[in-house]
Amino acid sequence: MYSKIIVVLALVAAVSAQSHYGHQQHYQPQPYHHEEEHYGPVHYEYHYDVHDDHTGDVHGQKEARKDDSTQGEYYLIDADGHKRTVTYHVEGKSGFIAEVHREPIKGYQAPQPQYHQYQPHQAPSHYNYQH
Repeated sequence: MYSKIIVVLALVAAVSAQSHYGHQQHYQPQPYHHEEEHYGPVHYEYHYDVHDDHTGDVHGQKEARKDDSTQGEYYLIDADGHKRTVTYHVEGKSGFIAEVHREPIKGYQAPQPQYHQYQPHQAPSHYNYQH
């Protein structure tokens, strides 16, 4: 008799839980309305140059931005001895607009790799180690 009551109570609890949690709420995504996000005024400038004689890495960049206008330039020395310069600008939502120029560098010689012969480390002679 007690097992029948427990089964009936379990069924009542299950139906009650289903009625409480079983109502599915359907999520309706709201249409996306792109609103222009507004931040404060933007202004920056930077530049850098790298000239590493050991590796032959030569490159640099400069850029300036004021609000929606960005202008810049970067350059590098290609492995074939040409200098590649890219000038670019962005005005508002115009996208990235770039011009690429390549010119040979007169007398350019690519850096030669430097090989170092391995020299095993030897203990100083004044430590007289004995085996």
